[in-house]
Amino acid sequence: MQDIVKEMVEAHGDSVYRLALRYTGNRNIAQDITQETFLKAFKRINSFDHDKPAKPWLLKIAGNLCKNYLRDNREIPVDFIEAMEKPDQANPEQLYINKESETELMRAVKNLPDKYREVIMLKHVNELSYSEICEVLGLELSLVKNRLYRGRLMLKDELLKQGGISS
Repeated sequence: MQDIVKEMVEAHGDSVYRLALRYTGNRNIAQDITQETFLKAFKRINSFDHDKPAKPWLLKIAGNLCKNYLRDNREIPVDFIEAMEKPDQANPEQLYINKESETELMRAVKNLPDKYREVIMLKHVNELSYSEICEVLGLELSLVKNRLYRGRLMLKDELLKQGGISS
């Protein structure tokens, strides 16, 4: 049983951490939530369906823990920019341009309503499939697709408003 959870930590620990970091905007809290996610997974390993992938199950646990944390602490996720951990590139000018684009995009994502931001992040940051997003959020496929479509439209409008993209 411990081996299964150990494999889950090794395979999905980074994804769980990134999700928690995007929700909370705080590295220490994200680490705490990541640990708590795997503790809960260990305690509930008997309820896990081994025929299904572990990632959606773990992200659902992590997402619920994040929502509970934010609700209990009445904090709004702060700096999405800090959460962007990409490898350094050789060209400093390109690095600056990429950072500015990232900043604009993350500001726009941050301004989306929660239900749209959540599916956008799961799809494009955590790279989950539609079915995995359905499982994580407990939603029907049509609703996930609808929220992604509307979220992308809202994101485009927000970026246009900020001057981040041209129409």
